Amino acid sequence: MLKRRSWTLAVIVLLANLPLQTGTFQAQTPDSATAGGSSAADDEVFRSIDLLIRSRRFHDAERLLEDRLSASLPPASGYFRMGKLYFDHQEWSRSVLFFQRSLRLASQNDQAHLLLGLAWRQLKRPDDAESELLAAASLNPGSDLNAYLAGHQLLLDEKYEAALGYLYKAVALNPHDAAALRALGMDQARLGNYGLAEVYYKRAIEAAGQNASEVSAACIDLAFLLLLSHDRAKLTEGLKYAEQALRLGPPSADAHYLTGKALLKLGRTREAVDELLQAEKLNPEDGKPHFLLAQAFDRLGEEQKANGERQALVRIRQRSSGAGIAKGDALRCHQTCN
Repeated sequence: MLKRRSWTLAVIVLLANLPLQTGTFQAQTPDSATAGGSSAADDEVFRSIDLLIRSRRFHDAERLLEDRLSASLPPASGYFRMGKLYFDHQEWSRSVLFFQRSLRLASQNDQAHLLLGLAWRQLKRPDDAESELLAAASLNPGSDLNAYLAGHQLLLDEKYEAALGYLYKAVALNPHDAAALRALGMDQARLGNYGLAEVYYKRAIEAAGQNASEVSAACIDLAFLLLLSHDRAKLTEGLKYAEQALRLGPPSADAHYLTGKALLKLGRTREAVDELLQAEKLNPEDGKPHFLLAQAFDRLGEEQKANGERQALVRIRQRSSGAGIAKGDALRCHQTCN
C-alpha cells in the first residue's frame, strides 16, 4: 500500500489543471423570477459599469450602480450583477462584497453562493469557499456544475470521503464531464482505491473526446497513477499514456517528466535522460527531473553530471525553503523513488 503523502503531487497536478469554471457563467439574477428579468435600460447601465471597471474606476462604477438602484433596479439583482462583473475582472475582494450584499437580500440564489465560493477560493479562504460551494450544491441539487465544484473544493481541502458523494453526483448528472471524472479518479486514488481511480481516469479520457487539452491532462493523471507501480506491464501502459500526452500537446514538463520516469523504470536510461532534460528545461524550478537525472547519470557512470543534478536539486530546495514551500519539494523527492 502506498503511503498517503505519495499522492500529494498528483493532487497538485490535477487541481492545477482542472477547469474551475470561473470564466463565464450564464447566471440568472436572483430577482428575475419576480421582476421579469433585466430591462434594456439596466443592461445598458451595466455595460457602462463594465467599462468603468475595465478602467479601474471603481468608485464611479459603484456610484452608477447606486443611481440605478435608486431608480428601478431590484437591489439583490443589482448587487449580484455587480459582483459578477467584478468576478469576471478578477477583482475578487470587491466581488465578495457585492455577492454578500446580494445574498443578504436573496439567500436562495445558488449562483451567488457558487461565485462567492470561487472568489473566496481565489482569496485563499478555503473554509469560506467550502461553505459557499456546499450551499450552492444544496440549493440546486440538479446542477452538475455545483456538485462538481463542491466536490472539487472538498478534494482541495483533503476531505476525500466527503468529496466522494458530490463527485459521484456530478458524474451521475453529467456522465460526459471529463473534469468531474478526473476529480473522481483522484479522489478514489487518495482513498486507496487505485483500481477505481484507473477506471475513472480512462473514462475521463473517453469523455474528453476530441478536446486535446482535456485528453492530455487525463493522460498525465493516469500515467502518474500507473507509474507508481513496479509492475512492468503497468509501467509500459504508463509510458503509453505519458507519450500520448506529449503528442497531444501543448508542451508539458509533467508529460516529459512522466515519460522520462517510465523509461528510467523500464531500464531505457539514455532515452529517459532526453525526456527528463526536456522537463527540466520547461520547468527549471521543479526538483523531480533533477532527482531522476541524478539517478540516470549514476547508472550511466557519468558522475560529474549526476553531482551537478544533485547540486541543482539542493539549490531548488533552498529557494523553496526560503519561499516557505519546502514541504512540497520533500514530497516530490519521495515520489520519484516509487
